Amino acid sequence: MPAPIRFEIRDRIATLTLDRPDKLNALVPEMQEGFEEALAKAAEPGVKALVLRGAGRAFCAGGDLGWISQALAEGRWTELESLLDLGAAVAHGLATLPKPVVAVVQGPAAGAGMSLALCADLRLATPEAIFSMAFVKIGLHPDWGGSVMLSRLVNPAVAAELMMTGDTLDAPRAQALGLVNRIVPADQLEAAVEALAQRLAAGPAETFGRIKATLLRNQGLDAETLRARLQAEGAQMKAAMRHPDAKEGLAAFFAKRAPKFA
Repeated sequence: MPAPIRFEIRDRIATLTLDRPDKLNALVPEMQEGFEEALAKAAEPGVKALVLRGAGRAFCAGGDLGWISQALAEGRWTELESLLDLGAAVAHGLATLPKPVVAVVQGPAAGAGMSLALCADLRLATPEAIFSMAFVKIGLHPDWGGSVMLSRLVNPAVAAELMMTGDTLDAPRAQALGLVNRIVPADQLEAAVEALAQRLAAGPAETFGRIKATLLRNQGLDAETLRARLQAEGAQMKAAMRHPDAKEGLAAFFAKRAPKFA
């Protein structure tokens, strides 16, 4: 099986690529080592900015529902909870990395995929990008920092609507809500990403780190408070996974029918 994450550093710019294009870059436990190594290398002094992206036509479709459904059916709670803990660690790592993080969204960013995109400082999207906090549709709670990061970016009523409906946002609507910084035509995307990354890499690295810390602090967060909120989010997701609604939601998803929640 090919490594599910690719990581490279070029011209002081690190790029972390989710590399399961046939599965729309859905998240699986096998990504843990790749995420941990990438975040550790991105923190090294020679790296000035991090670009986060997905291979193929999607950014990330969220958790691998096939894997999750099977793990739930077999009661593999340790593995399931490890994937959630990984998400909390990645969200914390990206938010507290003292360097600019840019997410490049060229297609679906759903569930934990949307969460991951929201963990970046800036987001570029193509007109084909779509976003959805889709957890509720299968009876689950946001994870991978989704509820925490969404609540930082939009007002509480909008956050509640997106999490409670799981509705899909197209790129213009996401930009109007402040979730996307810039929409770039697909044929201009690579040039736009390169230009932005180079601009950030040439900027004052120490000041960028201070700005990120200030932005967190202005919203009542520091590294430890953020960690606590991510852990609390994960606890809600772990509880949701053990409720019958989760199995019903996944069964309905695969059967292409409306779920019948308790």
